[in-house]
Amino acid sequence: MNDVRLQLSDLCIRTRERPLVEGVQLLARKGEVTAIVGPSGAGKTLTVRAAMGVVEVDACVVSGSLRYPEHGDQDLLGGLGNGTARDRAELARRTAALRGGYVTYSPQAASSALNPGRTVGHQLAIAIGRRSTPPSDLAAAIRQVLEEVDLPGRAAAALPTELSGGQAQRAALAVAIAPRPRVLIADEPETGLDPVLRRLVTERMLAIAREHGVALVLVSHHRETVDRIANHVVQVGCQ
Repeated sequence: MNDVRLQLSDLCIRTRERPLVEGVQLLARKGEVTAIVGPSGAGKTLTVRAAMGVVEVDACVVSGSLRYPEHGDQDLLGGLGNGTARDRAELARRTAALRGGYVTYSPQAASSALNPGRTVGHQLAIAIGRRSTPPSDLAAAIRQVLEEVDLPGRAAAALPTELSGGQAQRAALAVAIAPRPRVLIADEPETGLDPVLRRLVTERMLAIAREHGVALVLVSHHRETVDRIANHVVQVGCQ
């Protein structure tokens, strides 16, 4: 189990009216890809957000267990599950120190991940600052991260709105990997990209996971991508 970075067991999320997620099991391991699949509205994003300790649905009950084994054996969902705002706030508090460093999140829309008023380099500098050991040469570290996602060094001086759609998606990925996370959650990173760019983005994520020992959790509805790169597949959707 020493290669397990994230363990989510029997996750259930329900409102008073209906279940949203039922009995999801998720194990993310070092250097491997775990794909989350299911139809639209099945709760894929809800699942991975809950895995980070973020639940944004009002009046919902969350049960199951959530563990980050490298940070002890504490069940971060333990003692919660009453469907109150206080419970949701407590879960967010318990996981706050892990988000943005140990676990990072790349949303499907680059516009949600990037600040349109800050250069890519500025945003990368903030993300790199979350590393456990910040680099001595920040400019070199920024160039290295951009290179890992196949962006030129000059992209650091650009605002997100000055990039193409594919470049912006890779810049968002760069921000997510810059802290050198142990777990990277990529939520449909291929959205809006043509087949060539889809393959480029997913191949870069795969290479980064293998090179840095990152546990990659990929939400995707592209079965070809899942079949090609996933080590494990988790089906989400209430039956």
